[in-house]
Amino acid sequence: MTGGESRDGVALTNLDEPLFDAAEATKRDLLDYLDAVSGQIIGVLADRPLSVVRVLRGRPPFMQKNVPKYTPPWVRTVEVWAEASKREVSYALCNDRPTLLWLANQRAVEYHPTLVRAGRWNQP
Repeated sequence: MTGGESRDGVALTNLDEPLFDAAEATKRDLLDYLDAVSGQIIGVLADRPLSVVRVLRGRPPFMQKNVPKYTPPWVRTVEVWAEASKREVSYALCNDRPTLLWLANQRAVEYHPTLVRAGRWNQP
């Protein structure tokens, strides 16, 4: 199936395709797993600027910090100054199930939250 499904208002695509070459798991498997643990994982990720590792078909995995331009407006973000690159980085905040499902639909397979919460930069 290539489209037509949604969960919590999030359109899901290409669910039956392997996550990456030679993977024995599909994008549906990733979504099902993250959906099953969403109650636990969101509590850990909430309000923490988030970097993710994504795996796109035919490309090596890559770390993504800046949210893409096509990020839905309901995905909360926070701007953080990146001294190394001398620019603002717009990080996702995974505060709810729709955001987690959207990230999974983007083939985000690793989630790397910061140690601090947005707005409380001096308190881990």
